[in-house]
Amino acid sequence: MTINDIMKSLYFKKNVYFVDMFGKIKFNQTTLYSDRNNCSSRSHIEQWLSMNDLLNVAYFLNAGWVPHWENKEEEKYIILIENGTPVPLKVDNPVSFVYFPSEENTKEAIRIMGSKQLLHIFQGESL
Repeated sequence: MTINDIMKSLYFKKNVYFVDMFGKIKFNQTTLYSDRNNCSSRSHIEQWLSMNDLLNVAYFLNAGWVPHWENKEEEKYIILIENGTPVPLKVDNPVSFVYFPSEENTKEAIRIMGSKQLLHIFQGESL
């Protein structure tokens, strides 16, 4: 099985949610099953877009920093949901899709994104 097989199974001649060239969320039946922005529901596409927002916030706040996992002295943080609240967590291994070089950057990302959007990303809760 390949990603192409999966995408065809999920989206060929089926209703999909996608972002059009104007940045609007659309819903339509499609034969363009391999479009990488195809999603199965409005919640799915909102979660995908929220993840992209978080990646953009991290890219901005981190100013080019990327984690170096071989450097155990370098601090690395992720956003963890603890009792329904987003909090910074220092990590030693790759366990997320977005990282920060400091607790301060992580807290700022949490402030910018807001709890509701972060809960949507990490727990699938409705926006």
